[in-house]
Amino acid sequence: MAKPRAILARTQSVKNIAKITKTMQMIATAKFKRAHDRAVAARPYTDKLTRLIGKLAEAAGAEFQHPLLEKREPKKVVLLAVSSNRGLCGGYNSNVTKAVRTAHAELGDRGLDLELIASGKRVAAMLKYKDIVPDVVHTHIEDKPTFAEVDELATPWVERYERGEIDELHVAYTKFVSAARQTAVVEQVLPLEPPAAEVETGGFQQNYVFHPSAEEILSDLLPRSVRLQLFQAFLDAAVSEQTARMVAMKSATDNALEMIRDLTMLYNRSRQTQITTELSEIIGGAAAIE
Repeated sequence: MAKPRAILARTQSVKNIAKITKTMQMIATAKFKRAHDRAVAARPYTDKLTRLIGKLAEAAGAEFQHPLLEKREPKKVVLLAVSSNRGLCGGYNSNVTKAVRTAHAELGDRGLDLELIASGKRVAAMLKYKDIVPDVVHTHIEDKPTFAEVDELATPWVERYERGEIDELHVAYTKFVSAARQTAVVEQVLPLEPPAAEVETGGFQQNYVFHPSAEEILSDLLPRSVRLQLFQAFLDAAVSEQTARMVAMKSATDNALEMIRDLTMLYNRSRQTQITTELSEIIGGAAAIE
C-alpha cells in the first residue's frame, strides 16, 4: 500500500485538476448559452428565406434558369469540413473527421476530382494522421463565427460554381438538434434544390404580386441562400462544440471527484495501517524491556 504522504500528494493533484475542469465547464456553459442564442436567432430568418425561395421558384416556373440551380455531371467537387481549433470537447472533432473520411472515400470511389477544405486545426491534424491532407486549412474562424467571415469563404465558391469550375459543394459539420443531441452530417450545398412551395391552409390560396419580377428576386436571393446555409452550418458547429466541451468537462470533473473519494478512503486505510504498525512496535518494545 502506498504511503500516506504520497496519497496526499496525489489527492491534491487531482483536486487541482478538478478545479481546472470545473472552471472549463463553467466557461463552456457560458459560451454555449451565447452560441445557442446566436444559432437560434438566425434560424427563423433561414427558414423564412427557404420558404420564400420555394414560393418564388413556383412563381418563376419550371423554365426559370440560374447557374446555381444548374445540375451537371460532377467532375470537380469541393468538400468543406468544419471543426474547432481547440480540443477537450469529447468526440466532437473525431465525429466530424469520421464523417469527412466517409464522404472522402465515397467521392473518391466515384472518380471525382476532390478539393478538401478544412476549417479548424483539429480536423486538419486528424485527417493528416489518416493520410488525407487538406488542400487548404482555415484557422481564423473561432467559436463566434461572423457572417462576414463565412461570406469571405463562400463567395469564391459561389463564383466558381457559376463559372463551371466546380460541380458540387458539400459541407461536413456537427448539426445541433438539441442540448442532448448533435449529429455529424455531410450536406450538399450546391447545386441548390429549391424547396417545394408550402400548401396554403385555411381553405384559400394566397396570390402574391412580386415587384420586380419573381425571376429577378430569385436571382438575387439564391446566392444569399448559399451563404446563409454555410453560415448556419458554422453556427451549429460552434454551439455543438461548446455543448460537447461542457459535457466532457462535467464528466472529467465527476471522475476527478470520484477519484478524490477513492484516494481519501485509501489514505484513511493507509494511515490506520501505519498507526497500527506503530502501536504494535511500541507494545513489542515495551514487552521486550520487561
